[in-house]
Amino acid sequence: MRSLTPIAILASGRGSNFDVLARAAREGRLAADIRLVISDRADAPVLEKAARLGIEVLHIASPGRGPEDRELHDAQVVAALQNRGVEWVVLAGYMRVISHVLLEAFRDSRGFTRVVNIHPALLPAFPGMNAYRQAFEYGAQVTGVTVHLGELEVDSGPIVAQAGFSLEGCRSADEVEGRGLEVEHRLYPQALDGLLRGRFKVERTPKGRLRVLPS
Repeated sequence: MRSLTPIAILASGRGSNFDVLARAAREGRLAADIRLVISDRADAPVLEKAARLGIEVLHIASPGRGPEDRELHDAQVVAALQNRGVEWVVLAGYMRVISHVLLEAFRDSRGFTRVVNIHPALLPAFPGMNAYRQAFEYGAQVTGVTVHLGELEVDSGPIVAQAGFSLEGCRSADEVEGRGLEVEHRLYPQALDGLLRGRFKVERTPKGRLRVLPS
């Protein structure tokens, strides 16, 4: 019987990527034991969704947005994760900047962090907030989705997987997002499953950056 890796999902909103990951885990397409869902928002719909599936949920309120506040908040998150034996942290619409406290608690001996994020662009293009809208307003013909590992600089960690799509025919940023979510929901479970199964290797680029490659 295949062993499952204990993970936690951190989310701030509706939880569409949580839905997909939870379904993939139930169907055996994701080698994960989802032990906990944490949100910084008490009213986040993702908490109710997880609770209905019998997954433990936890709201950890943010004391503020400053660096010290982020570190205090992340220390509470780390304590909750470690108490439940979590090995990988999965960000799914988590609208907080992660501090070194969380990243270092889940840094692997090979140098990368076991913190995974999905970003709605082909990084390094369109980092930060509202990436689908950024692509639409810029007039890009193609954008996409990136699964990457977390690092202190936002949206800068080693890239695990990317998939692009055309903006042809999109008349609004909402239409771009609609196409993008379809790609996200296909790519995230697949890329995460490869990480949890250990089907990857880590190398350094000539500039000293880590990169993740399938093995």
